[in-house]
Amino acid sequence: MTRMQPPTAGSDRADGEQGGSPPCQAERIAPDYFDPLAVDAGQARDVARWRRARREELLASRAGLSIAARQAIAAAIARGLDALLAAHLPDPRGRVVAGYWPIRSEPDLRPWLARLHDRGALLALPEVERPANPLVFRPWHPGAAMRRGHWNIPVPANTETVEPDVVLAPLVGWDGAGYRLGYGGGYFDRTLAARQPLAVGVGLQAARLATIYPQPHDIRLAAIVTECGLQYRDRA
Repeated sequence: MTRMQPPTAGSDRADGEQGGSPPCQAERIAPDYFDPLAVDAGQARDVARWRRARREELLASRAGLSIAARQAIAAAIARGLDALLAAHLPDPRGRVVAGYWPIRSEPDLRPWLARLHDRGALLALPEVERPANPLVFRPWHPGAAMRRGHWNIPVPANTETVEPDVVLAPLVGWDGAGYRLGYGGGYFDRTLAARQPLAVGVGLQAARLATIYPQPHDIRLAAIVTECGLQYRDRA
């Protein structure tokens, strides 16, 4: 896999880069998350600095959207997901689809998940059960009892776990090669490295970056859907 070199420590933006992206906290959460044999420590710091700046920009831009704009974006993403699943999961009955509880102005796809539930899909939400470990997925349905989880994000009150067939990964940023810029904790990358679901990134078209400068720990998504439809699909 070809890895592009990050901007040097003296620069904060690569030529042609756009958009906006908490610091990349993976090293702080799990000191051994970056394999020193796989990536130079200076490069890792440069990438972390660059990603922090992009993340802050993108989050600020997304937070500035009106409620109506956010609702329209979520509805359009839902249509794109319908088209994607029509090809990959035409009959969702009995299949486990993991969504997410929206935070920080993320597209609210809970109405879409509710419709999928009505068609017989089994739903789940992720939870950080232990820091610096893959996420666990707990069964969920509209109206289910909830409790506060890690970072006070609502999670299902039950203690069951399921293995999802499809996982929605919210995007802070993304690139055309199928890589995701998240909040910097590394949880989705750890999860996708440990499991093999159909991982679909969902986010805003305006959050596209020329590249996120993928590092050895970054996991390529199977597909990316924005309000403009399917933007990336792994042909493999």
